[in-house]
Amino acid sequence: MSSGIRRRSILSAAALGSTVGSLGLSSPASAQPVPGAEPPASALPAEDGYDLWLRYRRVEDPGQLKRYRAALGTLVRQGGGPLQRSAADELARGLTGLLGTRVRPRADAPSHAALVVGTPASSPLVRELVPAADLAELGDEGYIVRRVTRRGVDFTVVAAHADRGVLYGAFHLLRLVQTRQPLERVDLTERPAAPLRVADHWDNKDGSIERGYAGLSFFDWEELPRLDDRYTDYARVLASLGINGAVINNVNTPADYLAEPFLTKLAALAGVLRRYGVALYVTANFAAPIDLGGLDTADPFDPEVRTWWTRKAEEIYGRIEDFGGFLVKANSEGRPGPLDYGRTHADGANVLAGALRPYGGIVMWRAFVHDTDAKWDRQAYLDFTPLDGKFADNAIVQIKNGPIDFQVREPAHPLFGSLPRTNSMIELQVTQEYTGHATHLCYLVPQWKEVLDFDTLKAGEGSTVARVVTGRVHSYAHFGFAGVLNFGDARNWTGSHLAAANTHGYGRLSWNPDLSAQDLATEWTRMTFGNDPHVVETVSALLLDSWHTYEDYTSPLGTGYLTHPPDGSVTGHFDPSPTTTTQFHKSDREGIGYDRTAATGDGFTELYAPATRDAYESLENCPEELLLFLHHVPYTHRLASGKTVIQHIYDTHFSGAARVADMRTEWEGLRRRVDLRRFTDVHRQFGEQLTGAAQWRDTLVAYWFDLSRIRDERRGWLQAIVAPADTALLGGERNELPVQVVNATGAGLRTVTTLEVPEGWRSEEATAYVASREGETVKMPVVPPSAPALATLHARPRSGTVRVLDSSLRSLAKVVVVPPAARCVHALDAGPDSAPVLTGYTRLSPAGGWHEGADFGWVGNTPDATDTGLFDVVRRDYVRDSAPAVLRLRLPAGPCTAHLLTGDPNTFNRSLIVRVNGVEKARSEQLDGREFTWLRIPLDGGSSGRAVDLELSANERETWHLSACVVLADDRSRV
Repeated sequence: MSSGIRRRSILSAAALGSTVGSLGLSSPASAQPVPGAEPPASALPAEDGYDLWLRYRRVEDPGQLKRYRAALGTLVRQGGGPLQRSAADELARGLTGLLGTRVRPRADAPSHAALVVGTPASSPLVRELVPAADLAELGDEGYIVRRVTRRGVDFTVVAAHADRGVLYGAFHLLRLVQTRQPLERVDLTERPAAPLRVADHWDNKDGSIERGYAGLSFFDWEELPRLDDRYTDYARVLASLGINGAVINNVNTPADYLAEPFLTKLAALAGVLRRYGVALYVTANFAAPIDLGGLDTADPFDPEVRTWWTRKAEEIYGRIEDFGGFLVKANSEGRPGPLDYGRTHADGANVLAGALRPYGGIVMWRAFVHDTDAKWDRQAYLDFTPLDGKFADNAIVQIKNGPIDFQVREPAHPLFGSLPRTNSMIELQVTQEYTGHATHLCYLVPQWKEVLDFDTLKAGEGSTVARVVTGRVHSYAHFGFAGVLNFGDARNWTGSHLAAANTHGYGRLSWNPDLSAQDLATEWTRMTFGNDPHVVETVSALLLDSWHTYEDYTSPLGTGYLTHPPDGSVTGHFDPSPTTTTQFHKSDREGIGYDRTAATGDGFTELYAPATRDAYESLENCPEELLLFLHHVPYTHRLASGKTVIQHIYDTHFSGAARVADMRTEWEGLRRRVDLRRFTDVHRQFGEQLTGAAQWRDTLVAYWFDLSRIRDERRGWLQAIVAPADTALLGGERNELPVQVVNATGAGLRTVTTLEVPEGWRSEEATAYVASREGETVKMPVVPPSAPALATLHARPRSGTVRVLDSSLRSLAKVVVVPPAARCVHALDAGPDSAPVLTGYTRLSPAGGWHEGADFGWVGNTPDATDTGLFDVVRRDYVRDSAPAVLRLRLPAGPCTAHLLTGDPNTFNRSLIVRVNGVEKARSEQLDGREFTWLRIPLDGGSSGRAVDLELSANERETWHLSACVVLADDRSRV
């Protein structure tokens, strides 16, 4: 299913001193460990990151190792169920690695120091060592880690009221040892702040992951119910953080997961998770009664619909007795929901909640309701606040951290605290959809902490978001955290060794949101890279500074949403694209920012408590980090620093990108302190981030200078803008590519612009005089080869030693090369009849059926057609279908070649499969959004010419696209 990342666990119990994994829990283990020498670099074994923070390396300091061995070398467990067995297994595995001596559980009480784990119900020794009153208030998930002396013998005790608490306590103890904390006086009492601590996966059944940047899904639906060790390791990782629930499928889901064969597969997976205290949840498609039940409606008020959900819940719980419940995305971005029938979100949630209630299940109903960009910031508030108190007591409204969509900076969502009678939980995004994917280091814990610590004031002072979602402000029956996870089948799970810090931080904050970002960064570093003080200090600093660095070179002052428009591909929301997202940042020639005030804007500020509203409404009192999220201001508006907004934009983009170079240098200082494999991987990642930061810097600085024509007070430069950036070129002929050269210096410049082209192309330079703060358009001659092709061209202006913004994406042209129609047997531009057609080409539309005397046409099924209006005349439109379609072509005598262009200018595109006479001749890979490819199919017209059928299809339940079909005779003299 994946790219060579298979599932053989390396976290199994191992021989003495082996490299196995570990974690810990709640109180931050960030204090300085007992000093000890780290091993020399030559002794550091190569690591691939699979262990994450579950690394049980032998303790280096001899004195500390001796003390740990004396205290923990004997493990006592007396009874207990599967969860307690998992705890004992983890302790045996972890302590064997950490102590360098085999540790096995035993039932009898020794006469010397020992580690004792269990509950009063399962262990007479625990009953003796820990007073029952100390455990009475801890619930089923709390625990104690304590040093107790009895009859002159020291016992380290992990005790809890229930086995689940013992499991979490075991991971906590291991974390203490892993971070080299002293245990002589340990006395910790822990319980989670919220009962729901859930990992959300946006994984699809075909193995792809929406917003996934670590390979494909490791949930292998083709192989399940056959189990794999990786599932156990996954469950261990979740349990090590105290995460107690997992939603295993995408919020944009089909209904299939609620029926066979998926129920059998889910039951097997649930059995693995159960051993580590993790409940399995499924995203439910609201239209499931139609898609699976054969009903003609999913109206929640319809009796047959209610009966269907009731019976479905009974079926699921018959297979998975501890099934957690459903997550639902409804009436958002085209998903079905109760509003389709004139009902409310509460009506929809309650019908599912009613079906789950007899079994203790819950419904997590997402408040992300995005219909139009114009109302995006307040749609959830307007939809959900009138429904407060109308949701069932086992339904929870799941609220994103901010009102838009996981931006690098946005205010806390105004729904927090606004639903006093409706269970609420927070949704955080661990996968970095808008914050650099797995390429850019962006540690999000400081961002989450700002949101959690935000005082909503909705129930008076102190009603912070953290207190709201941990049930300390309102009397919620259910509350907690959901995190959209960043896991895939990449060997290191997250696609980047450093991205796992976000996974760790999310889990730890969901257990205790009062933990600090500093403590969590330090803790993760110690567990992941060891306790070398220089490594700990360097990596922690890199993490803690990374969010603000990323913000500086992307979208300072709350600008937000500057990436490519949304699509389902892994490339979406990554590159800067300010020209296609102006509806969010509202930049024009006079100023920048989105006016969300009540006085002159859309009124968003009124959704907050009065004191917050007044601060947000006021230019003088608005937090500057949110200035452009809440206000439209002139470029010359002065900040508290005395800088203008435009100068701040220039300065932060340049300084932020420069900071990435410093980050790479600081990482280089860890050479020989981090194992070579991970050192090299992270170093390469910083190189990629440096390239990306330069693209962001140059693209945005060039964009805002082009709009404002206000010079940077500290710098000058030249920039090139290719417009249109996506264009069609005729192969073998002279084309002219318009390039605007813009002068951002204080004096006029004579410029020479060249076009960087692929080998085999021809181009000529162009000269122009460009006045200060002006732009001149030059037409760049370019002659591509005649064959169909795709290429990226780079316009590079020069003038002496003047800086050039060469990394700006606006200086690139992504072109498609097509042969002139006169050179083709067929030159077909596919799409609807209403869309423009390339000069000389013939429209291939759904209306073009085959008939006697035709040169081409559809036989039988005819496809649909779409015109996106994006890109050039060739790539903007296409024909498409989920069913196969046959395109018949009349060919001349002799061999020829068909070239088929497939892709999508907006979203990802599934495979196009081409067959001739039932034999597959070509198949495209799945393409990310804005990507295209040409497929080449050899054909033969025989000795006298004939008609040939091309069957176009896709994989089951997928859709194929065709943008153009070009047929060239192999001997062009015959055309």
